[in-house]
Amino acid sequence: MTATLERIMQSSHQGVIDCQTAHGLAAELGLTPRALGQLIDEQTELRFDRCQLGLFGYGKKGTEAYKIVQAAKHCPPEIVAAIQLQVVDGRVPCTALWAIAQQFRYPRLGIGNIAEALGLKAKPCQLGCF
Repeated sequence: MTATLERIMQSSHQGVIDCQTAHGLAAELGLTPRALGQLIDEQTELRFDRCQLGLFGYGKKGTEAYKIVQAAKHCPPEIVAAIQLQVVDGRVPCTALWAIAQQFRYPRLGIGNIAEALGLKAKPCQLGCF
């Protein structure tokens, strides 16, 4: 097993690696999140967990608790406008949602909730999950 794969396995827990850890590992290893995701998919049996936008990994797959994203009740107009500028075919790239969260100093989950309220799908995922 390569040192990179060993480091990935050390960072996992019970067969899963969460989104935040995966992104930290990508930076640590000098990989893009997509390259790390592809490596994990091709070389391990690990599953990704706990999406930072709330889209998956928060309970048993197939249950209501699996996703924690909920349609936001309050959608700041400036954030809505920023998101809408990034929409292509009803989708917004994960990277764009993260950038908007950083720009407005807004939690990533909150941005995911606003996208949900707007009926938008986050795609593609930076790790290649969707």
